[in-house]
Parts: sequence; structure tokens; C-alpha cells
Amino acid sequence: MAKAGDQLELSEKELEVLSARWDKITYHTQGSPLEDLSISCLAKNTACKPWSRPSTKAKNDTLARYIYLNFDELREVEKLDLKAAIHLLDICENTMLFVQEANNLGGMAEISEQATSQRMRFVEEYGLYQDYPIALSNIDGALRDLCRAEGVNTLLDLMSFIDNLSDKAWLGGSYQKLQNVFAHGDESGLCEYFPYRIGHRGFHLTEALAFCLNRLKRRELNDILEYHQRRRKKSRFGSKTIDLPEVVESRLLPEVFECIYYFGRRQQKLMPKLYDSAYVTRELMFLNDPETEGILHWLLHLALGIFRPSSVENKEELEGLSIDRESKLHKNLKSLLEEV
Repeated sequence: MAKAGDQLELSEKELEVLSARWDKITYHTQGSPLEDLSISCLAKNTACKPWSRPSTKAKNDTLARYIYLNFDELREVEKLDLKAAIHLLDICENTMLFVQEANNLGGMAEISEQATSQRMRFVEEYGLYQDYPIALSNIDGALRDLCRAEGVNTLLDLMSFIDNLSDKAWLGGSYQKLQNVFAHGDESGLCEYFPYRIGHRGFHLTEALAFCLNRLKRRELNDILEYHQRRRKKSRFGSKTIDLPEVVESRLLPEVFECIYYFGRRQQKLMPKLYDSAYVTRELMFLNDPETEGILHWLLHLALGIFRPSSVENKEELEGLSIDRESKLHKNLKSLLEEV
């Protein structure tokens, strides 16, 4: 039973529970580095109520002073009332909880290292480009916006980001699928979001160009399809001139330039082949979509024609384009094409 001077009155059973908790916590703290820390410091670091014993010198009021006593001795030898003894118990338990969480963080570091190792095996097995831009991928709008906001710019950034992202439940769509792709080395899933071709290592320009169309809004894509169909009829039957959809100049061509420049720097033999219509046709056939193949063949021809107008049959399309020839991308791509 509690002493008369105690501020709390507890039953014998409740005191036994407290004693058992004290025995358990002291078993884990005896002989540990925590022994030499002051109780007031531990209370502060664990956000417990401040600890103070005016009659005790601060330098002597360490954990070691108390943990070799049982719960009854705390009250008899150290003259702690029941409220103070429970307070000390709370400080000790919260300290050990903090230590356990810190140890778990060490375990998480090991898990993170394993995840990094797994990612690199995945990248090496399929010959993926670690620095492939997320801006040229096929992930959905929600995850694309999140990546932009968080500074996730490359494939490797995205793999790490997905591993470490907390509060994952609200993200659906490509996020959850990409988790499985990276975790299990899913080639089919990889093709859905990055310009990978099953059975062929690395990324490919053809698939990257197809993603440029995927990123368009439905209305914009319909305008492109209609223009391309009417353009083909005009070349055959000489029908009236039609206007190039605005999105070609504002969105598609800049993204096509980005794709050509990215792959051109990494695949030295690629650039000369892009002026070979037969080669381009064979590459586009991997898409297994004749309509898309036709649009991309024309789009690629138009983009390259800006740098070599003599290679373009329909000069009217080039004349109507307003291209920022002073942009860094334009200058870099021009320099790359001049080396061909």
C-alpha cells in the first residue's frame, strides 16, 4: 500500500504492476551507456514532464543512481513519493522507446541499402539509362506533378523516391504499378512507362517519341490525327492548304527535340540513321500501330527538316513554323546534327 505521505493511493495489485514495469526497464538499462545520463536530460530529450529534485546535486542525479534499486527501494532509500517514482518510470520507459526507434532507423538504413542494390541490378540487367528524364516518360499526370514538385528528375530519382515515399495510400495509377515494376523487374510494366522494348536492352527513341503523343490531351491528339489525314490527301489530290495544329509547334516539336538530343548524345550511330527513311520506318514498326507510325514518321521528318530544310519535301510546313533558334536546346541539337 502507498505510504501516508504519498499523493497517490494505489491498490496492492496496481503497485505490483508498477514494480514489474520497473524491473523490466531496469533490466534493459543496467550496464548501458544510458547509466551516465542525468534524469533531467533524459526527461527533456523524451519530451516528458521536467524532472527536478532540489535536494539532489544535478551531477549525481544520473540514471545509475536509481536503476539498481527495486521499486520499493526507490521510495524507501531515495525517499521518492509514489508520484515521483511513477514519473521516473515514465522517463525510463520513454528513453528505451526512443533507443528502440533509433535502432529501427539503423535497420531501415540497411533496408534502404538493399533496395538501392536491387534497383541497380534492375537497371544493369535491362541496360536502362539512369538519367532518363521523367519529363519524357509515360507516367500519369498526378505522379508527374508530384515528381516535378519534389525535384524528381530522372529514372534513378524516381526509383529512390518511390522506395522512400511515405503516405502512399492516396497515390494510385502509375505509382502503384511502378512499385511492382521496380520490385519485380517487370518488362511489360516497364514498357508502359519508359521507352523500353522487350527483348532489347536499353531505351529507344521510337518508343520515346510515341510517349510524346500519349502526353497530349484527347482533343489535341484528334487535331493531329485529322491534320495528318488531310495532309496525306493534299499530297495526293492537291486539296487546299490546311493549318498546322498549334500544339505541334508549342508542345510536340520541343519534346521531339528533347528526345532526339537525349538519344543522339548516347547513341553515336543513331543520328545519321534518322535521315534514312527506310531505317526510321523499320524502327517505327516496333510500335505495331500504323497510324501512330505514320504520324511519328512525319513529325520526325519535320523536326529534322528544321535543321536541314533541303531534306523536307513540303517547304510550306517549315515556312509557317516559328522556332526559337536561340534556345540552348536548339543550339545543342544543331551542333549535334552538324557532326553527322
